[in-house]
Amino acid sequence: MTNNDYIDLELRRKFRTNLKDLLYLYEKNYIKIKALFSEIHQTNKSTFLLPEGVNHSRVNFKISRESKYTSLLVINQSKLSNPSLLSTKIEIPIYHDVRMAEVKSFNGKRQFWVRNRYPNKSMFHKDEKFQWNKFLSEWLEFSKKEGLADILLKIN
Repeated sequence: MTNNDYIDLELRRKFRTNLKDLLYLYEKNYIKIKALFSEIHQTNKSTFLLPEGVNHSRVNFKISRESKYTSLLVINQSKLSNPSLLSTKIEIPIYHDVRMAEVKSFNGKRQFWVRNRYPNKSMFHKDEKFQWNKFLSEWLEFSKKEGLADILLKIN
């Protein structure tokens, strides 16, 4: 075989999902959610603001279902500074027994498969599930660093 044959083989190789990285991301998301919202289990909801230039968007967290081993966390980010942008809604099942959290729904779109055929009807990327969970991980990190309390203090 020549070098060109090896290059051709490399180009034709199937896309593979790295399950180990995906599960690691689920674990990281669980830890970040628990650290950021430790008080959410007392009230089942929480609100804070995220800066967007001179304005702020409102973030609402709500536990919509809870059982012994799982919870369903719903995150809504609204009142964005750019009115043409849609509000963000993320549904995250939290698996307490295995300490993992994954994105199940993003802006009303559901994702079941770890890997998608491409092209597909919804035009999901091959690793859409990984990308949604990576976005959540980065968004939680941003929220921890930049989030603002949603209260007004009166100073006399």
